Amino acid sequence: MNDTPIQTTKTYEAIIQRLLEGIRSGTFPAGRKLPSVRQLSVDWQVGQAAVREALSALKAMNLITSRQGEGTFVNPHTSEQIAQSLKFNDLMTPAEVQSLLELRLILEAGAVRLAALRRTQAELDGLSLTVQRMKADLELSQLGEQTDFEFHYKLTEASKNPYLRALMESVREKMQSAQLSSRLALYRIEGEPQQLLAQHQEILQAVENQDPNSAETAMLQHLRHVEARLNQLDKA
Repeated sequence: MNDTPIQTTKTYEAIIQRLLEGIRSGTFPAGRKLPSVRQLSVDWQVGQAAVREALSALKAMNLITSRQGEGTFVNPHTSEQIAQSLKFNDLMTPAEVQSLLELRLILEAGAVRLAALRRTQAELDGLSLTVQRMKADLELSQLGEQTDFEFHYKLTEASKNPYLRALMESVREKMQSAQLSSRLALYRIEGEPQQLLAQHQEILQAVENQDPNSAETAMLQHLRHVEARLNQLDKA
């Protein structure tokens, strides 16, 4: 294990990166018990709170599990899960996330209005299923960033506007990276995952009711909430 002290302003992110490297390289193979929070804190000369935050993020990625009275263990993982964890290397900076949120405020406010007016029953059923999966992700303490993107992408599809869909497709990778960055940060706030789920349910309800004004309002409130929370965390 790399015992070099960690020196960074975002300590918990550096700890996540080091643990991911250990899992990918086989230093921490599936079934292996990780060192204790105290031991990692001593080895890497970081605070125990930062270690706990990093472990919480890896639990949300479904890469580790804590067993009461036993410790924290590496889960069996697929190549797909490892590929997903590699995206952590490509996390966007706060400034990049902010720029993308500005684009989304313009793009998705209009898209959701059209989706509310034009969606089919099949598209509504697909959106409902995606929100159910969001709830399942939350119950399993997973980040759910892929399901989050899927919901917003399906709304753009339901708008029936090929140019809006093309714009969403053009920023797909950046948006997925931003959602991973955002959720790693936001999920550190108690009650935030439940609030984000409720906001998506509100958007879905407006689309189901075919109410474009309420759909636009719900989308703008959701994106502005995320923007405000991230700004708050960035200043902390």
